[in-house]
Amino acid sequence: MKCCWCLVVVLLAVSLGAKVEADTCQQEVNCFLPNCVCASTNNPRNIPVDQLPQFVVLTFDDAVNYINYDFYLSFKDFVNPNNCRMSMTFFVTHLYCSYDMVNELHRLGHEIALHSVTHKNDQEGYWRVANQSVWQQEMDDMRTILETFALIPRDDIKGIRAPFLEVGGDDMYGAVHDLSLQYDCSWPSMLYTSWYGSPPLGALWPYTLDYPSFQECFVGRCPTNLYPGTWVMPMLDLMDDIGQPCAMLDGCQSVTDELLTDANAVEQFFINNFNSNYYSNKAPMGIYMHQTWFNEGSDARTVGLTRFLEWLSEKDDVYVVALDRVLAWMKNPVPLSQLTSLPEFGCSDTPTNCPNPTTFKFGPESNLPVNTDALYMASCISEQPPYFPWLYNPLGDKYVPIP
Repeated sequence: MKCCWCLVVVLLAVSLGAKVEADTCQQEVNCFLPNCVCASTNNPRNIPVDQLPQFVVLTFDDAVNYINYDFYLSFKDFVNPNNCRMSMTFFVTHLYCSYDMVNELHRLGHEIALHSVTHKNDQEGYWRVANQSVWQQEMDDMRTILETFALIPRDDIKGIRAPFLEVGGDDMYGAVHDLSLQYDCSWPSMLYTSWYGSPPLGALWPYTLDYPSFQECFVGRCPTNLYPGTWVMPMLDLMDDIGQPCAMLDGCQSVTDELLTDANAVEQFFINNFNSNYYSNKAPMGIYMHQTWFNEGSDARTVGLTRFLEWLSEKDDVYVVALDRVLAWMKNPVPLSQLTSLPEFGCSDTPTNCPNPTTFKFGPESNLPVNTDALYMASCISEQPPYFPWLYNPLGDKYVPIP
């Protein structure tokens, strides 16, 4: 009888041990490339650091239009070590967006991603309490608008960013998963960077939500459920000039306004943050921006960023790429010497499919979402819908009351 109880105890211990192991993400043991990557400060194939490419990611939020388009085009002649154009990610919102310009950015090799239709300026009353249906509608309708009026192929639209970085927990990640989108890039991390702490914990690489995440959650609601194959592209906080974290450039502080007025200081700020990653584990470095940051004060910020990109272009192991290229590499991590074997890292210029854009004028009779006499929208298709495209009405083909 005593032996039987011993056997039960042993079997129970084995069973519990198996459960602990099953619940703990172990790369290439219970989590397999290309669609599962454990949250880690190590790259998924443990490629030696001196053989890794260093990715730098530039993203811009909100509508693309005549106010910012020339700024974006000013970087089109920068190239990576393979002589293909540097690429950026644009998280697009709808109001005041010119879809012919979005189309051209995509043609030049940049990534177009989702930032919601409305970008409603109500964090506490709208985004913080948004359920999965709201997140799904905001992102899917924005995808439909981009596909219809900018002629962006649906399969090319892979990711989202939450407005105001108001991470929406299981409601948001459930929407990303159910819409068959591939990633979210809204979740900041201060603890898992290459500079915070003594010693730092290390910079977090992109990972999937097949297993629980250990990334800290200081903003919004972070997910508790699992979403196999859905990627988190963590926003690693930069260290500003007073030693504080900032996820978006808008939040980075100066000692004496040097990040507003001094191009050298702006360039050095970017270099310092780059070196922090480059001389540690080479996790992707992100610079997350609104173009309006560059319109404040003098041209120091524009000059500083331009000089930084020129400085990067002299390095043969640094690639400035959009998030979708980082995602492609994460699914198939290869050493720097093999990077050009990945098709996503080739040159991507193609003939335009938007040769004759049309500008629509919508008046009050078109059910406008804002109080104005008219809204204009540049489109790659010539037939104007009867109503202004909006949430629950992305094609503008029906009347939907706007609350």
